[in-house]
Amino acid sequence: MSSIRREEHIDAAVSQHRLSRRAAENFAYRDVWGPREKSMANPWSPENPDGTIILRLAENSLLHDEMGQLIKEQITVLPLSHLTYSTGPRGSRRLRRAAAAFLNEEFHSRKTITQDNILITPGLASAIDALTWAICNDGDGILVPQPYYNGFDFDTLNRSNGRVIGVKYEGVEGFSDLDDLFSPDVNRRALEVALREARKKGITIRALLISNPHNPLGRCYPPETLLEFASFCGRNKLHFISDEIYAKSVFPNIAMPTPTPFVSTLALDLRNVIEPNLIHVLYGASKDFCANGLRLGLVCTNNEGLIGAMSSISMFSWSPHVLQDVWAAMLEDKPKLEDFMFRKCELMAENYHIATSFFRERGISYYEMNAGLFIWVDLRHLLIPKSLRQQADYRELRTTSPDASIYRQREQVFADICAQNGLMIAPGSIYAAEEFGWFRLTFTVGKNALEEGLKRLEKSLSAAETDMQC
Repeated sequence: MSSIRREEHIDAAVSQHRLSRRAAENFAYRDVWGPREKSMANPWSPENPDGTIILRLAENSLLHDEMGQLIKEQITVLPLSHLTYSTGPRGSRRLRRAAAAFLNEEFHSRKTITQDNILITPGLASAIDALTWAICNDGDGILVPQPYYNGFDFDTLNRSNGRVIGVKYEGVEGFSDLDDLFSPDVNRRALEVALREARKKGITIRALLISNPHNPLGRCYPPETLLEFASFCGRNKLHFISDEIYAKSVFPNIAMPTPTPFVSTLALDLRNVIEPNLIHVLYGASKDFCANGLRLGLVCTNNEGLIGAMSSISMFSWSPHVLQDVWAAMLEDKPKLEDFMFRKCELMAENYHIATSFFRERGISYYEMNAGLFIWVDLRHLLIPKSLRQQADYRELRTTSPDASIYRQREQVFADICAQNGLMIAPGSIYAAEEFGWFRLTFTVGKNALEEGLKRLEKSLSAAETDMQC
């Protein structure tokens, strides 16, 4: 859409709805959840067989019943703590203490974390929004390696008016396939190029934001690459933000006999590499605790000024302390927590086997993973006519191709075919993939829902082989 047409739409929204210009722009172009509400409100279940199978969103529902029971058991209303303003919007002291102890033990923090290093937020979207507001001026950029979780775009932009600057890898020395996205040398080169190009465009870069384990690729960064990220930020006086929300969603995958284990940024020796007040780690209850709807997250930082700045606006997004203390109780009960995580990862491995068996039986490639809730599935062949597939090397599917708009449209066509069959999956282009034809598919729904979703995917694949040929 042309910039003129975009401005006309915003002007119309301002006039029709009597909105501020920023609100009109968000209404017209940034309201993600409004359009989703219809399909999200009709999820599939055995009792609702015509509902939508949602394999698009990163949700783990494998232990929903168990999590629901845990919440019921742990809710205890303490009037003095829960029916007053209590300790305020930085978070309940109980949760901050429990979270600090959890990060010290489970993330193997080199420096002892205390409750004063923790600020509680209603989910990590809120945490990233607050961080962006605190470190960026309007229009400043945050570097994020591609492909990346698409929510980062909204989290940084919609209210705080920062922007994601994607770190591209195509053309970088040493890059040839997805494995290279985890290489320290390739990342160093890619980051330097991205920073240089941003500065040429007059964009001030304030931070580097990564997801570890990676979303959407489902693998962990090795320590040497994390060290490279920190070194880059240290050299350039940038904030280093590590989103570690999938830290306890690492499961065994027999196809990866020697996988890279999860290592937190907190566990690294970064002395003489980067100033301690530039390192910030994010964590939350949504993914590892099968509780997206609980809306609880945290920022862990040594930067007192940053916590104070975020605290100044956190009264506008304040999680109830009664819910915070429910999460605290779970973190405090180590035996039960260990059992929960072990069982969850067992179920994840089982579902991963179901999904990947489906792909292997049909000759569909995918990127092996062992962390996170989704599979990066290779459906590039669908975008190429059958008559040309033998000689195709997929170079034309790169986002730099002259025909990029055609392939972007074809990718969306397949997502639409799936939607017509009652299945939501996510096209790779929304994650800023540098090649069209990849899709992110969540496998951590209930087993019955996964099996029904795969049946609908097979129906969609058959339809695409007919409908998408040209």
